[in-house]
Amino acid sequence: MGPALSAAAARMERDAVRSMRAGRPAPPVVTGRPIDRRLMLAAALGLAGALGLTGIVAAWLARPPAPAGPVVVSALTARPLVLPAAWLVRPGAAAEAVPDRIDLAIPWSDLTDSRLPGLMRVTATRAPETEAPLSPARRYARFLTAEAQPLPEGLMRRRFRAGTPFEGEDLYLAQGEGSRFAARCATGPSPEPDAACLSEIRIGNLALRLRFSAERLPSWSTGLAGLERLFGSSP
Repeated sequence: MGPALSAAAARMERDAVRSMRAGRPAPPVVTGRPIDRRLMLAAALGLAGALGLTGIVAAWLARPPAPAGPVVVSALTARPLVLPAAWLVRPGAAAEAVPDRIDLAIPWSDLTDSRLPGLMRVTATRAPETEAPLSPARRYARFLTAEAQPLPEGLMRRRFRAGTPFEGEDLYLAQGEGSRFAARCATGPSPEPDAACLSEIRIGNLALRLRFSAERLPSWSTGLAGLERLFGSSP
């Protein structure tokens, strides 16, 4: 403590003693600068603002990333495929990281330009360079019953015999032997109703493995046309 402060403290002490002897209350001893209430309010408001800003920043950092733009896949087809990033099953993987395969989940509404709900799961690979495979009707002939039921959607339903590897499924064929389209669908409850049907088709030099709901069978023609537009060799 400096000399000036020591002298001031001594005077305050003497004044307090005189006041007590004279019967007057001693003046208050000030030990520091009074705290301005406005400063306290400003500090509180500043702290609240800082906490609010911290919460906003944390919420912004935690929000999901915005969808990426289109993905160009050029290794599977003669012309590059421009696909929405939202269709990719593994959007974090680079399109060229697995050049011989892509996995997609395509909304039926996008595929058929309609309001159909649900997704078609598509796995696209290069088709093997072999002779044309047998038609589905011939490939499965030894597992099928003789029963054949025509359906209004242009499909023929065939049943698999009991005891065969495909028991519990029906085979749906388009245009006779199913060379253009065929699908195997579960006849009972499926653990994955949206993937109860399996179809394998070829478009150009691509082999497509399709999974979809049995409810979408009536839309097989428009779905196939959408796939042909998407994966065909013509723009």
